[in-house]
Parts: sequence; structure tokens; C-alpha cells
Amino acid sequence: MRLKALFWILFTLVFGLLITVGFLYARSDFKIFVLIEGITLLALVLFILFYNLLLKPFRTISNGMDLLKQQDFSSRLRPVGHEETDRLIAIFNKMMNQLKEERLHVREQNRFLDLLIQASPLGLIILDFDEKISRINPAGLRLLNLDSENTVLGKRLDESGIEIGKSLASLKSNEDIILRISGITLYRCFRSSFIDKGFSRPFILIEELTYEALKIEKKSYENIIRMMAHEVNNSVAAVGSTLTIISDTLKQHENNELSDVLPAVEASFERCNHLSRFITNFANVVKIPPPILSKTDLNRLAYSVEALCNSECNLRNIRLTLLLSENPVILKMDGIQMEQVLVNLVKNAYESIGTNGKIRIITQSFPPQLTVEDTGPGINEEVKEKLFTPFFTTKPQGQGIGLMFVREVLINHGCKFTFGTQEPGITRFCISLPER
Repeated sequence: MRLKALFWILFTLVFGLLITVGFLYARSDFKIFVLIEGITLLALVLFILFYNLLLKPFRTISNGMDLLKQQDFSSRLRPVGHEETDRLIAIFNKMMNQLKEERLHVREQNRFLDLLIQASPLGLIILDFDEKISRINPAGLRLLNLDSENTVLGKRLDESGIEIGKSLASLKSNEDIILRISGITLYRCFRSSFIDKGFSRPFILIEELTYEALKIEKKSYENIIRMMAHEVNNSVAAVGSTLTIISDTLKQHENNELSDVLPAVEASFERCNHLSRFITNFANVVKIPPPILSKTDLNRLAYSVEALCNSECNLRNIRLTLLLSENPVILKMDGIQMEQVLVNLVKNAYESIGTNGKIRIITQSFPPQLTVEDTGPGINEEVKEKLFTPFFTTKPQGQGIGLMFVREVLINHGCKFTFGTQEPGITRFCISLPER
């Protein structure tokens, strides 16, 4: 623009001067007037040539710079008829073609990556340069039990309220860890980074391992239980038969010197029966049949369990109450298995309380949930991590199969569940049921 302004200033000065001088000699000296007019015409031709050789190409190049500034890679410059300038324009147009192809390629890649991130079964958390959450994909929202990413955007992981947020915040670059939630849900979390605007920007991948781990675990303890059941039942059967023969023989000769052994023989026989029942209980856990789904009202299920468990609760001075949804909560499930699950949870609750306490069964219609809460002593984190481990129990006479049964039935029904003491004096087992 400055060169163009100087051109027009020079043009005005030159032609203004020539015209003025021409008028001065127009009457006094005609020959000088003609000479000045000739010089004026020559100057006009030179200015036109100067404009075509310099200013017009310059304007064309300036237009090209504007196209670059506006990122308009679709437009092209026209040749101006000047060899050097046309070479420059050809190079410029070639560069614009390459930029257009590069931008199209980048957009296609970005679109593909966006689709991949949205459809990925792996959870993805992208952080900004200040370690704050800038994006979470749908799988990440599902795995972290978040309704919307807006609730955590702009927050640091350890301040976001995400259950595993503090553990994720402690991850270092290229480090991965296995995290367990609610004693059953397993996550593998990996932190890495990518380059954005020349700087390293972190992201975290979250993979759920729950069902794969449970499948391996179940296969392992199924094999162990089958082997144990086979060996124990064979041994118990042989020992039981021998003890029966000994007992019958001793009863026929009550006055002999071995009659004092009879109580010990009978106690040993009863112990064999107890061992057989013990191993049978374990075997039954791994033989849980697939659920037979039918329409079941969750509220009616709660009433049924209340009737079954109320007498035991009354003996312990424990108040069992129902807080049910106003509308029926009708879902497809195996009513018999789910009733047994609820009985197990209430039984665990009143055994945990001992005496003098409260238990509530709560149902919710949207989203469908079933909750059992009690005023027992609560569960510490160490025990919480092991509660759903096969054969683990905190009871002196327990076998560790109650929660195993609960876990298997709920997993077979596609339920999600949490178990823990969220507030002082209140322990909750919350089951989220799938809508079918």
C-alpha cells in the first residue's frame, strides 16, 4: 500500500508539473508547448509500463498474502504476463494446492481420530497444559460413572470428585497401574502424552478388566472346588461308612470296654456330615444356573424379603423398614435368584449390626436401583478390597460364599453395584439394575 501511494504521488507531481509548464508555454512558444506535451505522453507511457511491471504484480502478490492470511487455500492467482512474476505466481499456486491437500488430510485425520475416540471402548481423559480435564470420551464417562463431562471440565483430577481421581492424578508419564473399586471393579490406567502446539499434553487411558479377571478367577476356583469336592466326598463317604459300621458294632456290645468310644465315633460321623455339607455349599456356588428372566416387581420382592427376615430382626431388636418407589419397578430378572441376593444382603446386615439397629430396603424406579443400608459398624478400606474375594469372610463361622453368590447372580444379570460406608454409621449396598 505504501509503494502504491508513492506511485500515485509521483504520478500526480510529474503530470501536474508537465501540464502546468505546458500551459505556461501554450501561448508564448508553441514549439516548446509541443515538446512538453510529447514529454508528457512519453511519461504517461513510462508510468503505464512501470505500473504493469511493478505495481500490478505487487498487487497480485499482496492479494495472495491476503488469501494466506484468511486461510483461503481454494483461490488461485492469475498470471500477469510478466515472466518473473508469473514464475512467482506459479510457485504460489503450487504452494496453495499443497496447503489445501495438507489441510484436507489433517481434517480427515482429525475426524477419524474423533470418531475413534468416541467409539473406543477404552476410557480417555485428555488434560490441558495445567493438568485440568479438558475432555472425556463416552467410554470414560461410563467407566467413571459420570452423567456428563461438564461436571468435571476445568477441574484437576484430584479435585474432580471422581472416585479414582486421586490415584489417576498421581500417575507419572508412561506409567500404568491396576485400580480396584468397590472390591470388584478393576481398571487398568495408563498415562501418556501427545504434542500439541509444540508442547507435551497429557492423556490417560482407562481399560476395564473386571469381567476378564472375574472369568479367570471363577475358572480357577471352579477347578479347585471340583477337585476338593471329589476328594473330600470320596474320603468322607469311605470314612462315614467305616464309622457307621464301628458305631453299629459298639451299640451291639454296650457293656464292653470300648463302649466309651461310641460318643467320639458318633461325633466324628457328624463331623463328616458337616464337612460334606460344607464342601457341597461351595460346589453349589459354582453351579449357579443362568438367570431365567421374567417380569418381576422389585417392590413385591422387597415385601417378600421383609416377611422372610422380619422375625430374625425382631429377635435382635433391629428395625427392618421399606422405602419403596411410589410406582411399581417392573424389570426382567430371575425373581428367585434376586430374592436370595436380597436375603443374603439383609442377613449380612443384621449379623453385622448384632443387636439394636436399623436396616432399610430402598427401591428407585428411574434409574432402577435397589439399596440395602444398615447402621452396623461399617467397613474399612482393607476389608472392602477383599469382600468379594472367593472364600473371604470376617465371620468366625463363615464360609465366604454369601457375597460370592451375590456377586455371581448380579454379574449374570448385568448389574453394577457398590458396597461401602459412605457416611459415618451408614453402610450401603447399592445395585443398579439394567432396563430391559
